[in-house]
Amino acid sequence: MRLETGHQLYEGFEQVLETTQECPVDTEYNLPDYCADIQKILKCIVTPEITSAVVMGDSVSVEGSAEIRVLYLDAKGDCVRGFDTKKEFQFMVRLNDSPENAAVQVRPWVQHLTCRAMNARRVDMHITLGFAVSVFGVRRTEMIGSVTGAPVETKCVQYPVSKAVGCCSHAFILEENLPLQNGKPTIETILRRSVQYRVDHVQASGDEIRFSGRACVEILYRSFADSSLPEHMLFEIPFEETVSCTDADELCTVSAVFTGGECSIQPREDSVGEYTIFNIYLKPSFVLKVFKPDTVTLVNDAFATKGLLAAKYGNAVLEHLEPVQMRQIRVREVLRIPEGELERVLDLWCEGLTVSDFTERDVHMLRGKFMLCLLYRSKEKRIVYTERMLDFTETGAETEGGKSITAGEITAARFVITDPTALECTVELQLQEQVRILHSVRALESVQLDDDAQEETCCAAVYYADAGEQLWDIAKRYRAPVASIRNHNHGISDTIEAARPLIICR
Repeated sequence: MRLETGHQLYEGFEQVLETTQECPVDTEYNLPDYCADIQKILKCIVTPEITSAVVMGDSVSVEGSAEIRVLYLDAKGDCVRGFDTKKEFQFMVRLNDSPENAAVQVRPWVQHLTCRAMNARRVDMHITLGFAVSVFGVRRTEMIGSVTGAPVETKCVQYPVSKAVGCCSHAFILEENLPLQNGKPTIETILRRSVQYRVDHVQASGDEIRFSGRACVEILYRSFADSSLPEHMLFEIPFEETVSCTDADELCTVSAVFTGGECSIQPREDSVGEYTIFNIYLKPSFVLKVFKPDTVTLVNDAFATKGLLAAKYGNAVLEHLEPVQMRQIRVREVLRIPEGELERVLDLWCEGLTVSDFTERDVHMLRGKFMLCLLYRSKEKRIVYTERMLDFTETGAETEGGKSITAGEITAARFVITDPTALECTVELQLQEQVRILHSVRALESVQLDDDAQEETCCAAVYYADAGEQLWDIAKRYRAPVASIRNHNHGISDTIEAARPLIICR
């Protein structure tokens, strides 16, 4: 007898690759004639920038550059100087599979850093960068959701899933000329800069994704006066982008993750020839993952009440994503001044944030750490740099058998001078969690019925069932229709509640 099978298409995100790579970036720098001699190096800041990450055939090609900024004291020891240089890098990662329309995420960090002044004019830097490379695409799987044609009994199970609508990379350009504010002195050198991208709103509708946010730019610079202290500036550049995405609608959830980009900040002359303008060129790149709730119904068991059923089963993995509301936390710490007494804070920033998950007494927890960096002038008029590693622990979201995916960013760092030897620092962090639940299920892959097979002569029996037994298992054992057992035993439930005899009739 011919059996008809009904199929259902399941579309989910497939993790094609998840690995880490190392890349050495060694360089040396000879100071140009216009730079002052080095007395002491205060801090070397390395910022890896991913300019390109694409799938090319069976490999992932990653290109970028490491911006290196060095803060140092000049020969007199009372003035902060700085210089910057760039070192390009590239590497390839082999893929076992080449999915269509794959998206790539690369998270760089500084794994090792050594920066030494060989003399007053030359600096050697040995740097090792680490990269977390993730490649994913949309996987489409045909699953059997029904079998029609007597006499076959099927057990169908429904699973809540997150349907993958699409994923893509999107890059755009932000360019602004921003003037100095509040009568700040003219710009000689940019000592430190950082850019953070914050997505404030994401909405999918009408085959489009609209997202908006801000590029938060922080700049520390020095002026032309030798005796001047560094100046601090903050800017916000808003952006709003629209990306085409087929089948995107109001039911979709969109994840927008910053994955890299170019950054250039240079001083520019104004109309009278003074350097009072910052030319800011940014090219951020985001990976957008779009999914929406759906339900998958599949056959995970079947038997024939007449004839012989040949069924083949396989394992399938279904994914369900639960977004968790974004939350803010604060980390407070008292930072002691190691040398002398504090006169003025020149700069305070954070770097190297990492967040990880762990379980403690059946409670999901988050653990994180970051470096707090402080540049200040003491009452003895000395410029001092110090840093301290801070950590924090927070209760995580309820995972309910799933796995939490957590990302974090530092949104603000503030301080209060409590006494000449201490700062009370408050760091604000934004945590975004997502619970990923994977259903590993048994799914029917093919089925065939031989209705000429010899039948058993027995057609009725009494079975003494124990509490907790499943009606389906009993029906399969006797090859009896489930509905028939229900009718003959006053509509019993799927799970036998109490030990009792059952009438089995085929």
